Amino acid sequence: MATSDRSGVTNVAIIGFGLLGASFGLALDGVPGIRRLCCTRNPAAREWALSEHAADSVSADPAEIIPRADVTFLALPLPVIVRYLTDYAHLWRPGSIVTDMGSVKGAILQAAERTVVPRGVVFVGGHPMAGTEYSGHVHAFPTMFRGADVFLCPASNASEEHVETVAGFWRAVKTNVIRIDPSEHDDLVAHTSHVQHIVASALALTILGSEDPREKMLRDAGCAGGFRDTSRIASSNPVMWREIIEFNTPAILNALDNFQKKLDVLRAEIASGDYDAFQREFARGKELRDAWLEKHMRNK
Repeated sequence: MATSDRSGVTNVAIIGFGLLGASFGLALDGVPGIRRLCCTRNPAAREWALSEHAADSVSADPAEIIPRADVTFLALPLPVIVRYLTDYAHLWRPGSIVTDMGSVKGAILQAAERTVVPRGVVFVGGHPMAGTEYSGHVHAFPTMFRGADVFLCPASNASEEHVETVAGFWRAVKTNVIRIDPSEHDDLVAHTSHVQHIVASALALTILGSEDPREKMLRDAGCAGGFRDTSRIASSNPVMWREIIEFNTPAILNALDNFQKKLDVLRAEIASGDYDAFQREFARGKELRDAWLEKHMRNK
């Protein structure tokens, strides 16, 4: 964390205090050498940030926070991140670092290259693979990021030292940092996160969306643990997911095509009565998932 003011304290601005921003503020509580500056227009979130020790100072005005920041974390919805970079580019000091927590990187890096980078503000795109199906500061918790992977995508003016500064904050909250190209990142998360939310929503609509009252009653009664587990993320914020899909459409369409191809294989095996082939495919899926789970749990 090389960037700091003359007192040796690094001013860290967290713009947006929803689930991710508030959890990040909580996670940084007690980390030496930093001062957390919270900027949110939500008065309840500002009051909460101080009472729960998730921030050291708060404001609703970006003009009060951004010029003081050595490092800024934008914990905002995707279109708001782009708008912030456009509307407030003039407020950041040249040489200060801006990063974000958005789940799509290509569009944000393009916006940063148009706005803050020409002003000498360093940008390092970021995406922590963490979160829940809930939203808002009231659902924040300090260990949300622990053990999570965080992807970093530097802009053209980010040096290794700048990247390491941002990485240092993420390591301070116990994450694993991975550097990645923006297009590679967006294709990756389309397959590992975005398509799952679409499938979970499709499951909920298919199973619970019957227009027939009796069928709906029976299906509701017939849903148990399997439905709960596979449909959990269908409870995520629809507005947020509309924005994510809109910002990453080509990669998501590719991921959906890949999913559809595998679904078509399984359907064809069932339709033709080739249950041996279906069992082999099902067993392969179990093997892959079990191996991933063992590795994931071992690294926690």
